[in-house]
Amino acid sequence: MEASQIRDPADSLRKRLTARPVLEPLLFVSLAVAYSWVIRPTDNDWLRIPFLVVIVLIPFASNIIHRDRLRDLGLRLDNLRASAHEVGLATLIGAALILAVGVVSGGPHFRDRMVQSFFVYPFWGLIQQYAMQSFTYRRLRGAIAQPGIAAAAAAALFASVHWPNWPLALVTLVGGYVWCRLFERNPNLITLALSHGWLAVLLRYSWPVDWLRNLRIGPSYWEWGM
Repeated sequence: MEASQIRDPADSLRKRLTARPVLEPLLFVSLAVAYSWVIRPTDNDWLRIPFLVVIVLIPFASNIIHRDRLRDLGLRLDNLRASAHEVGLATLIGAALILAVGVVSGGPHFRDRMVQSFFVYPFWGLIQQYAMQSFTYRRLRGAIAQPGIAAAAAAALFASVHWPNWPLALVTLVGGYVWCRLFERNPNLITLALSHGWLAVLLRYSWPVDWLRNLRIGPSYWEWGM
């Protein structure tokens, strides 16, 4: 038997695991929704922590199995200027829309902690953008030829995690789609994390508290103010 005909068991396993990339983000989002609605309300850390660890490990495992490069994941500096120009413009437009809605609805209601949040929340934005772009969108893009459809699918999955907070779900649906299209053009997590973090802070302190309910999702959305 020729050497070229000898199959590497590890490579064969990798091909089987990566044969249907669209299933990976579906599993990830399904578990995230299950955590918000079923696991977290139990207040049982013996159940919640292992479940959460599994959810967190899925994107990392996927990137390793698919042999994604750091530059493909958006962890790069060579396109920082180009990405900053496009993401910056989109962020300014988003900020203007958020502020406009806030003014019409009786806001904004800025607080002392808002300035601190502008420095802290981009780190949370980085985590979410990694999960959405470097994992969810890339896996969907590998299965869907049209980038617009892949972006819409990723945004819909991203928004579903924020239900039943419908204002937040709507914003993440629109924002998620725009971020995915920007990532397609210039994959860079740094600019997207800043955009995500700053717009989230602006949203939280501009829109009525009764709308966003402290950005709660799952059953806790209805428990706000009780």
